[in-house]
Amino acid sequence: MEISREHFEGLVREAVMSLPEDFRLKMDNVSIIVADEPTPSQLTDNGLSQHDVLYGLYEGVPLPERGSYIPELPDLITIFQTPIERAARDIDELQDQIVTTVRHEVAHYFGFSDLELDEMGLG
Repeated sequence: MEISREHFEGLVREAVMSLPEDFRLKMDNVSIIVADEPTPSQLTDNGLSQHDVLYGLYEGVPLPERGSYIPELPDLITIFQTPIERAARDIDELQDQIVTTVRHEVAHYFGFSDLELDEMGLG
């Protein structure tokens, strides 16, 4: 399943807007971008090999760990288009995976661990 970058970015925006308003209002100093694939360094920095699949990545200081410190550069959430497209059989699966990925990465921004995300069904 492949769609244009513009369409994919629109689906990512919709996924962000579907987050509860309480969370959206607390998201500060974080950028959400779309990339084709993770870079080799993004994979190795996260203990993954080139054969592992990565749909999204949060890079930054989770909100609970900041205290009064606000980093100069924004935290970054990257949603990887190609792996998500490969996993989807149709547009509904694609949208579902984008929503799940956005929620997963935003949850990391708010300080949730992978174990907690698995327990919430966002693993």
